[in-house]
Amino acid sequence: MLVFKPIASDMQNLIRGYTFKYGEGSCQHSFVSSFCLAPKYGDMFCEHEGFLYTLRSKLCDEKFSVYLFPHGDKNDLQAVKNAVQNILDDAHANNSRVKFVTLTKNSVELIFKLFPEKFTAINDRDRAEYICDFNAQVHIQGSKLAVKRNKINGFLRKYGDNFSVSLIKNEHIEEIRAFQKRWLSEKFLQNNDPYHIAQLKNEDNGIQIALDNFFDIGLSGVVAFINGEMCGYAYGAPLSDDFFDAIVGKGDRNFLNIHRVLNWEFVKNCCQGYKYINYEEDLGFKGLRTRKTEDKPDFLIEKYIVTENE
Repeated sequence: MLVFKPIASDMQNLIRGYTFKYGEGSCQHSFVSSFCLAPKYGDMFCEHEGFLYTLRSKLCDEKFSVYLFPHGDKNDLQAVKNAVQNILDDAHANNSRVKFVTLTKNSVELIFKLFPEKFTAINDRDRAEYICDFNAQVHIQGSKLAVKRNKINGFLRKYGDNFSVSLIKNEHIEEIRAFQKRWLSEKFLQNNDPYHIAQLKNEDNGIQIALDNFFDIGLSGVVAFINGEMCGYAYGAPLSDDFFDAIVGKGDRNFLNIHRVLNWEFVKNCCQGYKYINYEEDLGFKGLRTRKTEDKPDFLIEKYIVTENE
């Protein structure tokens, strides 16, 4: 029987112990993501017999109970099969079917191997995560990164003497909060699409939780200034020994290419020692997909939704 508990700050070591080892570098498989997006997902956790189970309680409905794929040793096929069966039993006890979200390709292949004809999978392209090599992002060399390199160099030529960057410290938190409020107000004026607005509000909720708990939950980042005025910020957290999550980057669009410079400064200052940078999903937003694709990711972490058949 699985007994789930709501995420809390004292679960950091427990959750990271599993996600660092078994999370495959996905930004969805992290303590910070679950903690900061608790109002959106309502993640609840259960550790049982060497597996960590995640229930996305706020995504559940009358038809489906929604879970992440259990984190544990995927080489032990019988243990994985037992873990998936535990989830099936949990959902059925609530008179619902299982829906898995944000599954990687490896997890999809495994679940079809262990439970043939039990589930249906669809590719969730909007949730695919963009992964870039750390060294390439720092040195921005080579023809494939020429566009990014030229835009960063153009920004530095224009603003270099008046541009400065600092690691985020406690003294910056309230200034970041004020910048975020202005940034969000401008976005609301630019776009009245209900889906876009809902996503922006969800993101802002997560940012506020992150700022409230910034150092306690292991975040690090940079703030940027032009002529002494904040023009942007970016922050993230480790996902494993190899992957670092670039969670948020917000810049003043009055300064052309500020986002690319912020990302570059963030990687240089906060991601040393990691092999890959996870630039997260584009959520189906055309402009965001264009920008992330232009940065020439080394690969995508494909994501799937898997549902139990009737």
